[in-house]
Amino acid sequence: MNNHKIKLVFQITSVRFFFTILVLTLVIFNFLDIFIFQITRSFHAIFFIFFSKIIDPLSGVLDPFNIIIVCSLIIFFNLNVRYLLKNKKKLKLLQEKTGLEFEKIVDTFDFYLLICKHWIWSLATAGILCNLIKYIMGVARPKYFFEGYDRIDFFNVLHKVNSFPSGHTQAAFTLAVLLVIYVKKYHWIIFSIAALMGISRIFMSMHFPSDIFFGAYLGSLIPILLYKLYYEIKMKKYNSDKIVSFRQFVKLVYWRIFI
Repeated sequence: MNNHKIKLVFQITSVRFFFTILVLTLVIFNFLDIFIFQITRSFHAIFFIFFSKIIDPLSGVLDPFNIIIVCSLIIFFNLNVRYLLKNKKKLKLLQEKTGLEFEKIVDTFDFYLLICKHWIWSLATAGILCNLIKYIMGVARPKYFFEGYDRIDFFNVLHKVNSFPSGHTQAAFTLAVLLVIYVKKYHWIIFSIAALMGISRIFMSMHFPSDIFFGAYLGSLIPILLYKLYYEIKMKKYNSDKIVSFRQFVKLVYWRIFI
């Protein structure tokens, strides 16, 4: 990770930053939520069309469950790669198709499978925590609040009513942070898309701003914590010169499956 990423890691995971987020969330919740939400109702129809037709569908495509399945399949199909490479005939064929030596093949599989595990645990952990907080807080979604539901109904078992924090925003920022950790460019684009996915939930009448704000924080915190506490140390074991690009890894997986 570069210096900017390291600075981001320490800032987001600090206790001081957590309490800052907590205070800001309370301020937004108590003084700005309803005001901002009602202002958005006066926006031109083009904004609602943009968020409902372009941004919101991304939530379905980038659903954490879909990504977890893809990562799980990658892990499943490559769990026995070391056993496979003991077969000299298959190893030779794999080397011919990819142009890679034994050590580089093994290190590449180990490295990317570790990344897949980080993604799975990050998305699953953040999602579970988000839904647990939703249940505990029982904050009503805008469309239910304006129909007469209490703003807060602690331990509300009616999940569809619960709003805080935003699960879509949490998922968007968990995915965004994971991409930023492992992708060396497009950071502003990645975070901009995540922010737009969060904002879309206000225009879809599903969330208040405080839901989005805390959902973004929660979604960012979990993958960074897991990385710092466990995966960063594991990643340092792999020399970048011995790891192929993701595109080459996909090619490697393809030939691994079909040999």
